[in-house]
Amino acid sequence: MKDSLHDLIARAALTIALALSVPAEPLPVAMADDPAGHNLIQRTNSEPEEFGGLDIEQLSRVRIVSATLTPTQVRLVPAKTTVLDEATIAQSGARNLNESLEIYAPNTQLILHNTHLDHFGIRGIISDRDDKYLLRVNGKVMNNRFFVGAESERDLPLLGDFRSVTLVHGPASATYGAGALAGVMNLETYNGLTFEGTDAQVRQGFRDQFTAGEFRFGQKFNEESGLFLYVGVADQSGSNQHDSPYVFGKSFATPGSGPAVVSGQPVTFPEPNLHDAGDILKMKYHASYVNGPVEIWARFTQGGGVVRPMRTSLQTVDISIAQKGRANLDRQFTAATKYKQDLSKVFNLETFVSYDWYQYRLWVYDQFADPQNRQEHEAYGRMLGTWTPNEKQSLAFGLEYSHMWFDGPRLGFGPGPGIPPVEDAWETDTISFLVEHQWHLGEKWTTFASARVDKHTYTDWLFSPRLALVFTPGSKDTLKLIGARAMRRSGEGELREEHVRSGTQGDTETLDSLEFRYERQHDAHWNFGCSVFIEQNDAIGFDAAANRSVAVGTFRIWGVEPEITFRSEKTRLTFSHGYTKLFDSSLASAATIQGITAEPYGFGHDLANWANNITKLALIQELNGKWAASTSLRAYWGFPGAKALADWNGAQSQPRSFALADPGYDAAYGPSVFWNAGLEYRPTKHLTVRADAFNILGWADQTLNKRIYFFRGSDYSSEAASVALSAKLTF
Repeated sequence: MKDSLHDLIARAALTIALALSVPAEPLPVAMADDPAGHNLIQRTNSEPEEFGGLDIEQLSRVRIVSATLTPTQVRLVPAKTTVLDEATIAQSGARNLNESLEIYAPNTQLILHNTHLDHFGIRGIISDRDDKYLLRVNGKVMNNRFFVGAESERDLPLLGDFRSVTLVHGPASATYGAGALAGVMNLETYNGLTFEGTDAQVRQGFRDQFTAGEFRFGQKFNEESGLFLYVGVADQSGSNQHDSPYVFGKSFATPGSGPAVVSGQPVTFPEPNLHDAGDILKMKYHASYVNGPVEIWARFTQGGGVVRPMRTSLQTVDISIAQKGRANLDRQFTAATKYKQDLSKVFNLETFVSYDWYQYRLWVYDQFADPQNRQEHEAYGRMLGTWTPNEKQSLAFGLEYSHMWFDGPRLGFGPGPGIPPVEDAWETDTISFLVEHQWHLGEKWTTFASARVDKHTYTDWLFSPRLALVFTPGSKDTLKLIGARAMRRSGEGELREEHVRSGTQGDTETLDSLEFRYERQHDAHWNFGCSVFIEQNDAIGFDAAANRSVAVGTFRIWGVEPEITFRSEKTRLTFSHGYTKLFDSSLASAATIQGITAEPYGFGHDLANWANNITKLALIQELNGKWAASTSLRAYWGFPGAKALADWNGAQSQPRSFALADPGYDAAYGPSVFWNAGLEYRPTKHLTVRADAFNILGWADQTLNKRIYFFRGSDYSSEAASVALSAKLTF
């Protein structure tokens, strides 16, 4: 049952109390320097226009710390980044982190799954677990290491604590650590220096049903100290079968007297609502105290949901059980403190210490009397020194250490049908060394040399380097050549399983990338950019027979990402297109079976879980002092790789639990188009009301709102055409 109001209040009070009892100077999002090195401007993301007041010369000198270890001008950052401030997220109408990044981040994609929550992908790299990118809050990696990766935070319809969201596109392990193959989500929260005042917001969704409430309080005591508190709670029941039909590509009979499933037709028996949180309340609490160079913060989140069952389960498990789907629950508590000290004019030292508790529970069709319950604890510390002896060079070097405790089933499968997996308790250690050198060669050339090594109890040393060359021929144009490698180890449960069984160390995954990027800051309003990249992914994947992740094969991908942005006092416009294409693949062995692509089996030449072409358009327009409008369009042009996988699977004498379709069926493989629109009214400076419509095209054709399923791209659920109303009151 959902928590009572008394439980919510008690839990919020406990979290805040813990936060205040534990003792990081927040880095400014951006600062521009004059030639003499004095700060011209220091803005926070609470301001509607992050860089709107800067001319082109000032824009060229904006300095940030993002995707690098050394302080770096925006135009020199050796990576493609997408940065969203709170005003942009709020005025987009996005309901959660997934949706906000899907709207604005070029060449990113969301896909459904029958086991875990929605998966997020970058540049063709997407997985059945979200462990190929890192999710960080205020510098702390929040990934579940046991099994599922970046499961928390992304599905919560609670966004008011975020000051900014930055997505780093492409391999970033050299800066952020093992697991940053596809990229990194960097989430920065408000604190007492960047948010002042009190406000509360309520939001109600219809058809895609949710009710959310958020409260924020910020108190700045003086120029160096302040307190920030945030509480958010949401009840989310999602959308029913009428508004979000569930469609299979293959006709099949269900066991016993259950109704048959007809290819291309919505199922007729009861199914979980799409995006249903089940019997839990989603919630988020955050508290931060800043005092000079020290920030202490604590955070608790609870999320999860119920997912719809896959074809093979409905074919083999009694329908009264299988139709319940799988239920996921994640809870995470983090307490951290950061201290930054300038030891001299040229050297500063930053330390970060944290404790993290993560609980992940999985109910599989009510198969087990008790859910699979996994818990992990982490004690983590980082020390990073930055030496800038002159304006030409900067050197950063650091050390990280992580000690983790695990408790629960090592894997999601038992030794036999119906037998729960083995419970275990163990501990691991990881030590990491990191370094980066930034060198300005004259006025036009800059180099970056970064490297990181990670040693885990159950792996060899993982080496992740990055080299970048940046050329700035003038004040407007920037050219970047970036070569990087990122590495990922298997989930902790799998590493432990292999160690217990054979005493050997687990396989690792590698992604090598070469990217050429051109950027032009045409003037204070227009910005143009384009990336061309090549990736080689030496992938690992879970082998149910071996009960561990093993080498799958090598997959080579290339892509191009043109984008245009326009920003003025009243208008924010972004347009992007992403083209991603598999151009070569080879399997680890002739017997390897995988669902990444059917190309090695002679079917098609595309990724099975990715749309080759993705186009995005987003507009926020201030109409006058009280009214603003927004709209966004995301178009996935089609999924030829999903069709190829279904064709290959259909040709097998015993089809796998992959895409599968009857002859003539193609409904899942066509375009998916998600169109949102919103209108905001500010009758007073204290009150903002807003109305948003989501997935508007679904009122005309629900197939346009479809999202295919990972590995099973012949099957889809349609996102509901829906509406949300909100009101925010500032006290």
